[in-house]
Amino acid sequence: MKPHPVRARMCCAIFAFATLTASVSLQAANGPAPTEARAIPGYEPNTDAHDFSGLWRVKRVPGVLMAFYLGTGVSFTPKAQARVDHALAMSAAGTQLATPHIMCRPTGVNQAVGPIAPIYVLQNKDKMVFVVMDEIRDIRQVYFAAAHPADLKPSYGGDSIAHWEGDVLVVDTIGYNGRGVLDNALHSTAMHMTQRISKSADGKTLSIDITLDDPATFTKPVLLHREWSWVNGQQPIEFDCEENPREDNFSGMVFEEDYLRPVCIQHEGKGEELSKVVCEAPAAPKRK
Repeated sequence: MKPHPVRARMCCAIFAFATLTASVSLQAANGPAPTEARAIPGYEPNTDAHDFSGLWRVKRVPGVLMAFYLGTGVSFTPKAQARVDHALAMSAAGTQLATPHIMCRPTGVNQAVGPIAPIYVLQNKDKMVFVVMDEIRDIRQVYFAAAHPADLKPSYGGDSIAHWEGDVLVVDTIGYNGRGVLDNALHSTAMHMTQRISKSADGKTLSIDITLDDPATFTKPVLLHREWSWVNGQQPIEFDCEENPREDNFSGMVFEEDYLRPVCIQHEGKGEELSKVVCEAPAAPKRK
């Protein structure tokens, strides 16, 4: 019997996140690089240090499975560490906790630190837009502004503003809704991310120094370094991240955060009954 495609993808996602530890063997992290796509004529990297437009992909980070993992040496607060330990214990027992990634929710800080798919960057004099179309669809708008808006509304990705310091783009992000998961810890609404981004002379690499400051999650700021490579020969395409999932996809999953529950679920009919999609209003967010 051929496995259901949605269920198969879900199982793969659950397996990947069930092994959510910050470090893995260097052999796994530094395996063979994917074959480079054939170049598109006329589509060449821009050497302008202030122009990031084009398609990029995050480079592998030595010692970690995926680039959005924080890696070793992160010092969590007791509350955050308890959540990490709980998630790992549940995973070891064979139970997967729902995460924004698995449930197709925006992943906020994760997506900014280490996007799992190519990132298409568009920019003009007013803002820079980072677009991810594969797997977790995400659009992040970074405005060239001196201050965040006074009426800032919390969101998954927060509010980002930027300015140039020479050839370094400094991006400041606040205003998170506290629904992000970092290495199994839930970050708070106090999360403050700073990125310092510079471009190589040949236009083929973006070098990014990241600072994550969240006193409710970390005992000290987390410092990360990531690099993005120019992607020549590919263009982003649309991706459907599982709409109206089947109810049995989540039969063994624990939803400790109600907002992660799918709004619409497909219920398979029994016998001659027709299948139907049932939608329920999402639960109101809990006050922290």
